[in-house]
Amino acid sequence: MRCIAKRIGGSRFQSIFVRAAVGSVADGAAKQEFAAKNNLLDFLKDDIKKAESKLAGPEKEQFTAYLETFESLRDRQSRLNEIEHTLREKGPVVSDKYSSYVETDRLDAQFDIGAAALICGLTNVLTLSSGAGIRDFDITFKGLGLNIDKHSIGHGKNLGDKTWADLYNIIRRYHFDLIAGLMRKLEKVPEGNGTMLDNTLIVYLSDGAEAHHSRCWEWPIVVIGNMGGKLQTGRYVDYPGYARKGHRTTANMYTTLLNLAGSKRESFGMPDPSLKDLDQTGPLSELLA
Repeated sequence: MRCIAKRIGGSRFQSIFVRAAVGSVADGAAKQEFAAKNNLLDFLKDDIKKAESKLAGPEKEQFTAYLETFESLRDRQSRLNEIEHTLREKGPVVSDKYSSYVETDRLDAQFDIGAAALICGLTNVLTLSSGAGIRDFDITFKGLGLNIDKHSIGHGKNLGDKTWADLYNIIRRYHFDLIAGLMRKLEKVPEGNGTMLDNTLIVYLSDGAEAHHSRCWEWPIVVIGNMGGKLQTGRYVDYPGYARKGHRTTANMYTTLLNLAGSKRESFGMPDPSLKDLDQTGPLSELLA
């Protein structure tokens, strides 16, 4: 596996910071209900346009956002209908892990669903999360043989002869096993002159930056894939610490990803007012091929 193990400061990972963002095939009654609403929208299309023209300000923005959301859902449903056969062929095989209460089973199932969504063309962007967010921060990885929660591990609690660092390594190893499984699935799908894996970038990062209670001045990131040769791989890049000459921010990383996707952006989000003497614009040139 070739990857950029890249750090904007920082040195340790806590968990995948990605959240599941894919749906399932709408079928049966749900499919019929959506079709009925779709037909109704088509029937009322002219009236809707007239109503929209009479609105102004926030009301018009809210109305427009609602219509755009519905149009997006309609396009997605049409796409589901078009690739229904492919979904049934490439989709994950239903097993007990989809109804399991074991957290590792659920994450494994989410990776299966995510891989199918990418391979079938339902989405080009997949986000998965493991133990991130307020409600999931106290998750206990019993499926990995750990009977203390992630929050306690973050505060330095050990388990038997294993230190908190050993416990984190067990969790991270499981994350990377799942990522490797996703890569193997993408590698089997021809695309262009290579495979889907050749055209995919996987970003693995901490949900808490450099520490359990962090200042977010350092943020370790692993990037896997080179986007068809656009990225330099197989390297470890360490940028200067916060506010030091040459320091870069996570916004520069996001700007880099946007540029790789074809959006020639020079900035992302709001600049850090404490770094006004440093250039916070542009992608990370050290990573680009």
